[in-house]
Amino acid sequence: MKLNREMLKPSIRSAGRRWRISTLQTAIYVAAGGGMIGRLYAEQPADAYGDTRVSRRPYKLRDLENMRLVLVAMAEVKGLDPHHLPPMPDFHNYGTF
Repeated sequence: MKLNREMLKPSIRSAGRRWRISTLQTAIYVAAGGGMIGRLYAEQPADAYGDTRVSRRPYKLRDLENMRLVLVAMAEVKGLDPHHLPPMPDFHNYGTF
């Protein structure tokens, strides 16, 4: 099921400040399989797209698209530009991703 971005906004507003953009950015980066495509989904979700050349994504493209829509809606509610979000948190993966 594809989510509707406008219908998500009231839920995000009611959640208040409990969710940070950086938390969802990290989750979507991992869900996209990391790398350049994961960073595109995390830092520029309004421009991100499902690249069909990627063979082994951890999540289905439909699920990744829903995560992207939630991140875009969250950015809009928080007054951020979903085309240029703050840089994703820097973390060392120690080979886990």
